Parts: sequence; C-alpha cells; structure tokens
Amino acid sequence: MPHGNAARVISASRRDQVLGMVNGALEEGARLLAGGRVPQGSGFEQGFWLEPTLLGNVRASMRIAREEIFGPVITVERFEGEAEALQLANDTPFGLAAGVWTRDLAKAHRVARRLRAGTVWINDYNAAFPQASWSGYKSSGIGRELSRAGLEEFSELKHFYLNTSPAALNWFGV
Repeated sequence: MPHGNAARVISASRRDQVLGMVNGALEEGARLLAGGRVPQGSGFEQGFWLEPTLLGNVRASMRIAREEIFGPVITVERFEGEAEALQLANDTPFGLAAGVWTRDLAKAHRVARRLRAGTVWINDYNAAFPQASWSGYKSSGIGRELSRAGLEEFSELKHFYLNTSPAALNWFGV
C-alpha cells in the first residue's frame, strides 16, 4: 500500500472539504507548490487519499490560514522578523501545535515560550511521547491527553473530611 506520496484522510467529505480549502486559497492568490490532488493508480482504490500539499504566497487573512485544515496541507506565510512571526502565529483562534526551526537555541526557547500552542516542536514536527501532555490552547483540543494530566482527565476527585471530635471551628466569628 503506498503512503510515501499520499496521505489518507478520515472520509470522502473531509477530503472534499480539504480540497475545497486548497482551491479557495488558490482563488485568493495562494500558489500551489506541490500536491493538491487526489492520487490515482494502484493502491489508492481503498480509502480517501490526498497528495501532501504545499501552498505558498499565503496571507494571514486567507481562510486556509485562519481555520484548522485537518488534512495534509502546509501553508507558507512570509514575515519580517521574530515579532511579526509570533504575531502571525498567535493571531488565530486555534493553538494545538506549532513548530520552530532555527539553529539559535536561545531564540527557539524564547519563541516557544511566546507561542500560544499546547505543543511546540523545535527543529522537528509531529513527535509525540506518552510522557508528555497533548492538548491545545484557545479553541483547539478538548481537555488533556497522554501523561499524568491525561490520566487525570478520567478522574473525578472528591474530598472527604471526617471530624471525630466535633467542636465549633469559629470560622465566622460566631
């Protein structure tokens, strides 16, 4: 089964929505740099496949940059300096994950701290570990997954207090 040159999405309707977002971006002035098609041929008959897609000339005002895509699409936006990059990255109602690529580790840590995302990868992307919490900021994600924080999502805490020698505690001065 091929998968190096295509990605499977959850359903035909999701595939059509992703293609609609890509086509909408092209109509808004984005440039298709790679992919953007449904692959054909042997191995692609079963499932809902899309070529990994790379879009250039994307602006922050475009729908493709403002909404979660949930498909194999990367958008490229230009920026002038760290401050503008952070402004663009944080100017969204979503914040599931972000990636920073740089050789400057001080810059990597500074930017990662300022990004409003539940996971920030530095010089990598999409690495997950069961020991690390997985969650989003803002409108991304629901609760916590993985790690101790994820286990606690399935817990209901209850506090019991038993006083074996009841006496007035005088909390309210009476």
